[in-house]
Amino acid sequence: MEVVQLLQFIGVDWPMINEDTVREVAGYVQEFADNIRQAHQDATDTIQKMGSAYQGASYDRLVERWAQMSSSHMTELVDGCKVVVEALHAAADFIVAQKGVAIAELVVLAASFIADQAAAVATFGLAEAALAAIELAARKAIEFLEQQLEQYILSQVIELGFKALQPIIQRALDGFVFQAASAALGVPSGAGGAVGQGFQVVADELRSHAQVLHSHADTVASHAQVLTGKLTGVSFA
Repeated sequence: MEVVQLLQFIGVDWPMINEDTVREVAGYVQEFADNIRQAHQDATDTIQKMGSAYQGASYDRLVERWAQMSSSHMTELVDGCKVVVEALHAAADFIVAQKGVAIAELVVLAASFIADQAAAVATFGLAEAALAAIELAARKAIEFLEQQLEQYILSQVIELGFKALQPIIQRALDGFVFQAASAALGVPSGAGGAVGQGFQVVADELRSHAQVLHSHADTVASHAQVLTGKLTGVSFA
């Protein structure tokens, strides 16, 4: 109560950077990573199913390219999300710790503030100078706390986390859509059947798989849009 009274007296608000909001954002990013991982697995399953409808060099290239992407773009994306999630949880812990340090300092100042208020009454204002010094120290403690929290969020979460993740997400999306388009381009317009040695197509079935693969690409894009929408509405205050 003394700390609240002190802050009210000097007209300084307690920093509203909220550690719970930071952890909530970490949950958004983790959910995005989980959704991307599932969509990627679904797409991998679809490509494997294509093998029953399409056998040939272009299908082999698609499988090979997809395997390469799995070990590059998607792995990079999931790992990038993990880095951001860990950075956000670390930021939340940092916020809690720094607030604890500030509260400890303010408790000492508040005790002095209450004592000097009483002394000022008893001595008809002779302790006013001490009160002014306490108020100044409290302001500086709050300002320092705000600066520490803002700088940490900016450098460790925004700069090293989200800004680094943005191009990774775009590369993964570009790769995913490219693969879906490649599969669609491989769908022949004629009827199914065997064409030459080692080449076999069941056209209708292959078209169906290609459409499903396109839907997986759309799903990945929608997950990115959902994450962007959630982050746009976030305020750490």
